[in-house]
Amino acid sequence: MRSFPKSLLVLAAALGPGLAAQAQVMPSAHVPPLPFMALQQRYPLARNVKWKRTQGWYQASYTQNQAHLLVRFDRNGAVQATGYDVASDALPLPVQRALAERFADRKICQAAAITNAYTQVLTYEMATCESHISYTIILTPSGARVPRVRRKG
Repeated sequence: MRSFPKSLLVLAAALGPGLAAQAQVMPSAHVPPLPFMALQQRYPLARNVKWKRTQGWYQASYTQNQAHLLVRFDRNGAVQATGYDVASDALPLPVQRALAERFADRKICQAAAITNAYTQVLTYEMATCESHISYTIILTPSGARVPRVRRKG
């Protein structure tokens, strides 16, 4: 079995399971003031903002200059990760190969490139949509799977 560098485990802990797994959609009025204000201050051009609570983070998905973006904040308004939507056919070839080889039975309904705000490590998160409960697959740009570490939150 392949071992993963400690930095990837830290990354997985920081990002949690990602896009939609166990995410709770929440109205803007229920977002704590610090993440809400941080979004307005850092991304004043953000439009069509949708908030989710996922594994302890407050994730804002939004549109800016016709791009679909996301940012994850902690409860104090500090940015934990940023990302953008990626079409499945625009994913790096090693990621596409890994999905075809190891997750052929899964239907991918959303993909995003996510950058950890502290380490600048890039991962790709793919949400599946076989049922009402989404599952998130997290891969490195080389197609290696990032182990899921659940945060309490």
